[in-house]
Amino acid sequence: MIRPTVLSTEPESSIRVTSMKALVLTAGVGQRSLPLTATRSKAMLMIAGRPVMQYILESLSANGIKDIVIVVGHGREEIIGHFKHGDGHDTRISYVIQHEAKGVEHAILTARDELEGEEEFLLVNGDVLVEPDMVSRTLANHQNMNADVTMLVTLVSNPEQFGTVKIGHNGVVERLVEKGGPDRYVSNYAVAGVTVFSTETLPLLEKHGTMEATIESMIKSDKRVSTTVWEKEWAEFTWPWDILNANRIVLDRELRGHGSFIAESAELHDNVILEGPVYVDEGAIVRPGTTLRGPLYIGKKVYVGNNSLVRDYTCLCDDVHLGYGVEVRNSVIFQGVNIGRMTYIADSIVGEKTCIEAGAQMWNWRPGDEPLFLKYEDEKVQIPFPKFGAIIGDNVIIGVNSSIYPATRIGHNSMIAPGCIINSDIPPNSDVSVKQQLKITKR
Repeated sequence: MIRPTVLSTEPESSIRVTSMKALVLTAGVGQRSLPLTATRSKAMLMIAGRPVMQYILESLSANGIKDIVIVVGHGREEIIGHFKHGDGHDTRISYVIQHEAKGVEHAILTARDELEGEEEFLLVNGDVLVEPDMVSRTLANHQNMNADVTMLVTLVSNPEQFGTVKIGHNGVVERLVEKGGPDRYVSNYAVAGVTVFSTETLPLLEKHGTMEATIESMIKSDKRVSTTVWEKEWAEFTWPWDILNANRIVLDRELRGHGSFIAESAELHDNVILEGPVYVDEGAIVRPGTTLRGPLYIGKKVYVGNNSLVRDYTCLCDDVHLGYGVEVRNSVIFQGVNIGRMTYIADSIVGEKTCIEAGAQMWNWRPGDEPLFLKYEDEKVQIPFPKFGAIIGDNVIIGVNSSIYPATRIGHNSMIAPGCIINSDIPPNSDVSVKQQLKITKR
């Protein structure tokens, strides 16, 4: 078997920058990704068995950027506890706390003292799937253009959900518009979350208050604000389904064409069928009669019971347990989840340490191919996939033979009693049950 490279550590460009600092922003609350972000930062969402932040750190390190400042806020304990000060990640990490979520501009200025004495710095959004080439291209173009600011941008089909730029001759930015709805975008080029700034930008940001006004003032004063275009697939984590999209991108990139990897300590019974590339990590056990249809990821000490079917872009993170005859398709299952026998899960995301008991069903489509919507505050957001299942928070218990409607969220620390049909969102810390009426009549 061939072990796939996890996010290739060698970027396309030969440029190496060892003195530049990187500033990574992770303090946002991530309201649109609830309930998965109720207990964690978006930077700690799991993609192909690893947190988003790990992809960022490896991409920076591959480009010679070792000195990293992370602005933390919501979920900071998990980030700091996991990555500490860079030990084992080939980086030197320091932390700045943004005590109130006051936006990107405030987060940057919160870390201003850490950038003292630097001529420029690399800004990375902690809610973007970053790979080494994204960093290397931005750094190379910044140097080649002798720019004051260089933004990585990418084409999107829904520009109203992103900050966008109008690009002129030679990739120079003529205008930046921050995200603000259907009437506030200037092109289909979205800011892709990797930007090099001159530190001269900081006093301007403090003066003008917004990135949009700051960039406008730099353009008017003949500062060079340039772009580099990322034409490959790209993922930002705004909505829960972005997790499935990013998981697909990584599994395609790292498994297709590279073959499978099965760790020496993994135990796959002779009667296990492999179809397509799979990644099976240390200590995993896959019982007889099971089919693994890749690309998929199986983490450390995962147990897959007899006659199960795991397929199509599934990620089972460390210590997940599947019982007999379970089917999981195109889903991301976080650490320590226990899934009982004869359960079906498709196009879903399940938070850590959740227990899904025997016979539970995650529905992922509506009859007649009706579009799926997710409620957010006072609006309904159409899900950009024909199929989408459940979004389940951490530490949830779902009882025997329960059914969950598509595009339904179950908040963390909730308990669903056996036999329930869940067709609306469940708040966190809820107990849900059905009242059964037993009727006996004489024949």
